[in-house]
Amino acid sequence: MLPETCLSPLEVTAMLSSPNPYHYPSQLEGLTRIERLFVFRDHPECIEVCCEVQPNRSYSVKDDSGNKVFSVTEADDCCGSQYAERFFVMNVTDNLNREVIRLVHPSVCTRCSSHELEVQSPPGTPIGYVRQNWHILLPKFTVENERGEPEFKIMGPSVFWTCCTDVNFELVPLNAAAVERSFGRIINPSYWAGPNPGANFVLEFPSSLQVKMKATVLGACILIHNMYYENKQ
Repeated sequence: MLPETCLSPLEVTAMLSSPNPYHYPSQLEGLTRIERLFVFRDHPECIEVCCEVQPNRSYSVKDDSGNKVFSVTEADDCCGSQYAERFFVMNVTDNLNREVIRLVHPSVCTRCSSHELEVQSPPGTPIGYVRQNWHILLPKFTVENERGEPEFKIMGPSVFWTCCTDVNFELVPLNAAAVERSFGRIINPSYWAGPNPGANFVLEFPSSLQVKMKATVLGACILIHNMYYENKQ
């Protein structure tokens, strides 16, 4: 469970654990053999803006064949801030409209605080965490299992606001300092020539990666988009 410092009652409720934190998320079995996911930011044609803030965010997640795997929708939050520092809950549903994953981002009290994300499956049961390792220049994160034990790191480039260039957030072992040892990546492509053209992000990881960690990498992608890309757009 993430620290309750600065959490509102709604945040605490959203992050309550179910009685069995080690329950295997059978609803995520479809991720077992998947090595790549494509994340699309949904852009409604007509957006009504309330209180000069962004509307609720939503995403579509597809596999290599272009089949929709998940829908990611931000829970209702009237007049929430457009900044990534605000508390948000993302509901991840399957094609039967069942919520299979919940992403919980607690409020960040100051701009110098580190961001955190709790990944739950089923909702209420933590299966992983993404914690920002605050750095003045480099995007760095640690991915943890349901017990809060570090599993691997995500390392982004020092400068990535360049056009016509793919931006890679590398998945690296805990003791790796060089991206040459990466075993996967979260890609923000400038141009994607493969399947699912137009994807905002491409997630690549080995098929042998634990299903819980694949779901946590998806959560990391959503957090990265909200931190580094949403306001820029």
